[in-house]
Amino acid sequence: MVFLSLLLLLVCALAVFGFLGYGGQTFAGGLRRQSLPEVLRGGSAIAAVVAAGAYGWGLVGVTGALVEARDGGTGSAPVRACRTPGQQADGQVTGYRVDWLPLRFVCETSDGGSFGSGDVPAYVTPLVLGFGPAAAGGAVCSAWVVEVRVRQRRQRNPW
Repeated sequence: MVFLSLLLLLVCALAVFGFLGYGGQTFAGGLRRQSLPEVLRGGSAIAAVVAAGAYGWGLVGVTGALVEARDGGTGSAPVRACRTPGQQADGQVTGYRVDWLPLRFVCETSDGGSFGSGDVPAYVTPLVLGFGPAAAGGAVCSAWVVEVRVRQRRQRNPW
């Protein structure tokens, strides 16, 4: 799982820089010169930057927790990420897992329950679930506007 989280972290970093470059290039000439589809595509690229950046930041916390969990050695049970100050549940922790959406490191207890470790900041999931669909929606709206304009031109000039 550590390698998967590192791979996803790399993908998030590439997405952030790629979308940031595309969105920045789109808006570099100024908004007044841009057509509506270009503004929608640029805005959706910036929204994708926020979503990918937030998910990548959460992956940093998950990867750190996974590395600590795989460390082993003295004092490794329960996993450091699952230790809660002043709680008796520490002896009941039997394992851990990673939930990828919403992104969190989950500690499993012997009674079948589970709890989040808190390694992923609480704002990561709302940012991803807010800006991710906004980015997709902006891209779809941009394609729809282009399609409507093409159909209007064909109706005016069928040949």
